[in-house]
Amino acid sequence: MTKPQYPRGATMTTVLANRFALHHEIARGSVGVVWRGLDQVTGDAVAVKVLREELREETEIVETFFAEAEILNAIQHPGVIGVRDFIVTETIMAIVLEFVEGRDLREHLRAHGPLSAAEAARRCASAAETLAAVHRVGYLHGDVKPGNLMLSGDSGVKFIDFGIARAAEAEGTPSHGTPEYVAPEVAAGESVCPGIDNYALGLVLYEALTGHSAYRGGSIDEVLQRHLTEIPVRPVAVDAELWKVVETLLSLRPADRGDLDAVATELRRLAPRLSPNPTAPIKPRLRRREEPSKFHYSPVTPAAAAIDVAAVQEAKGPEPTLFDMSDPLPERTERRRRPLLLAGAGALGLVAIAAVAVLALTGNGPHGGADVADQSESVETTAPAASGEPSEAPTEAASESPEADEASPSESEAAETDSDTPTLNSDDLSDSEEQENDSTEGTPVEELPGADVIGSRMPGN
Repeated sequence: MTKPQYPRGATMTTVLANRFALHHEIARGSVGVVWRGLDQVTGDAVAVKVLREELREETEIVETFFAEAEILNAIQHPGVIGVRDFIVTETIMAIVLEFVEGRDLREHLRAHGPLSAAEAARRCASAAETLAAVHRVGYLHGDVKPGNLMLSGDSGVKFIDFGIARAAEAEGTPSHGTPEYVAPEVAAGESVCPGIDNYALGLVLYEALTGHSAYRGGSIDEVLQRHLTEIPVRPVAVDAELWKVVETLLSLRPADRGDLDAVATELRRLAPRLSPNPTAPIKPRLRRREEPSKFHYSPVTPAAAAIDVAAVQEAKGPEPTLFDMSDPLPERTERRRRPLLLAGAGALGLVAIAAVAVLALTGNGPHGGADVADQSESVETTAPAASGEPSEAPTEAASESPEADEASPSESEAAETDSDTPTLNSDDLSDSEEQENDSTEGTPVEELPGADVIGSRMPGN
């Protein structure tokens, strides 16, 4: 007997096992459909996950469906949706689950935008504690994402879909998963380990803070490659210590992703001081992953060779003097004083020659001495070299010629006032304008709709 396929959002009145009445569809996936129902015995609301009829012959899918019920029953944790019953008949296979009122994290982010940093830290701390408990009983979730986390109370979450959960020691890679949240080792086709859940939790925390999936956009292959080669850039609005938790969880090596109990403790420590107000949605930016083990430092510009100071000085020539560099005025004054001194010396020479000529014409005899006595004195005082006798004439001559001495200050002043050498101002030498630094951290990810799953997308998402 083949059951009719109901369109999404359909309503129906079907009672399973004479107890669980199905009312209307609330979620649909590639493997099953989730219905809201009522436990007619207890009066509690329930969620019933029904395997698609056409997949009942798929042995692997049927085994996975059974395994989910067994795992959920084994975990028994307040952060994991509880199992009420498991129903198998000739016409139907279903898991009856605890019903959680409200929205999952993805629906909340789409409707309201990012969580506040404080709320994101508290809810992801709850998720980390739950995952740590799941790992302790020997299982991996394998599909941690906002669509699989129901918001519970003011600060908690509940995992609602363990469709691809598996034993931690199981070998191989998962057959299902959502490309945006798979760990790099899964993208590379390697065996999985508990670190895959840590990595996905880091992306959930990122999305809760920004309202955007970090790796969405492009083909499945492009998304998987980005997990291997790129990592999100910290938005300015995200607290630096909180971002350290995100980066730790998103480490390339599983061993570097931290212990989930320690992660939960750190998030709860940070929560009280984080902002209680959400930001506007923040578009993701990615940067290239760093690989310290393969990194070798080499300077962009090679070190300069040793400089031969002597050779440089020889090529430049002698260093300029102080006057040459900053004050040309003394040199000009010196040049003007030299012509004045030469003129004074020339005048004294002419006087001396005139005195010698007078002596030669008048002679030194007794008859002519009285007539030229005054002139002789004058000659002796002005030209002592003619008499050949020592005297104090040079001192007197210097004192009787003040013109030369008085000319120097005036000429120096003239030299100072005549100077047209411009004076440089420090403001003239620092005329650069500051430019804004529009640095960008990473490359924006296009918000193109990507594929939802690798393999099959589990219901309840």
